[in-house]
Amino acid sequence: MLAYLALDQIAEPDCDRGVLAERLWPDATADRSRASLRTALWRIRQASPALVHGAGGRVRLGADVRVDVHEFRGNAERMLSAQQDCPRDRAALLARTNDLLPGWDETWLLLAREQLRQMRLHALEVDARKLAERGRYPEAIDVMLAVVAEEPLRESAQAALIEAHLCEGNVVEARRQLRIFTDLLWTELSIRPSPELFGRVGMVAPPPPTPRSVNGHVALRNRRLLPHPSA
Repeated sequence: MLAYLALDQIAEPDCDRGVLAERLWPDATADRSRASLRTALWRIRQASPALVHGAGGRVRLGADVRVDVHEFRGNAERMLSAQQDCPRDRAALLARTNDLLPGWDETWLLLAREQLRQMRLHALEVDARKLAERGRYPEAIDVMLAVVAEEPLRESAQAALIEAHLCEGNVVEARRQLRIFTDLLWTELSIRPSPELFGRVGMVAPPPPTPRSVNGHVALRNRRLLPHPSA
């Protein structure tokens, strides 16, 4: 219940009792779910009266309750909108590598978990590009290496890392990173990065490897990444 109220509070300050009961006990009848809600509220208040507040058919977290998810969103929102450097927000997002409530599979949690995950990754990508624009290339590269280590198949993260290498003047590093990403993406998903990503480093996307039989096994011919004609 506390987790649901904390996430619901992002959109509105309190929650209707009937909606709360239905979300938390979806397989129960209306009467049974409301009874379960009353029992849960009583137990929470017995443990800590200030945790939840109910009035007029609505329930909310206590006014003095701090929620780490709200602080997390604040970190990300500041990084997405701020023009100045946000070192504390950056450190907070880099340190938060676990998914929201891992191991929980409640339907109401899945969307919120993915929204927070995407928000964090996007904020770090934006932050890295801002760092590169300010000429702080090592920091930008460090940020994106951390993201790529977590999400190696995320093309936007790989693109931000490659762009940081290019901004620093390291074309060879950018091409090396693209080769690594290309091989990984083909191995895991049998797809190629977008042509736009190859174009950024002055390369043409190679054709897919051609399967052939070798000693009864399927092997893939190695293809070199071709330099862009204009390079």
